[in-house]
Amino acid sequence: MWFFSGKGPSGFSASSTAEAVTQGIDGTGLTAIITGASSGIGTETARVLALPSVHEILAIRDMAAVRGIKETIIRENPTAKINAMELDLSLPLNILV
Repeated sequence: MWFFSGKGPSGFSASSTAEAVTQGIDGTGLTAIITGASSGIGTETARVLALPSVHEILAIRDMAAVRGIKETIIRENPTAKINAMELDLSLPLNILV
């Protein structure tokens, strides 16, 4: 199978980094709403999308948890545009706003 032996149709492989995948992409004018940004893949998604200048809205249940994440991303990319919004998607009121 190609995903074990080398690059796939996209030109990337299982060992490609997120930085390599987003290299050369200009996200100026784009906005991404990222859920689950307080840990794991959500945090990594926020970090990587900040690189090509995507405006990010971090939808998060615990605002205290997001402060450190924002600081880390901004330290790595001082021009990052990040807003955090307390949002619990398990509550219908937050979805209907």
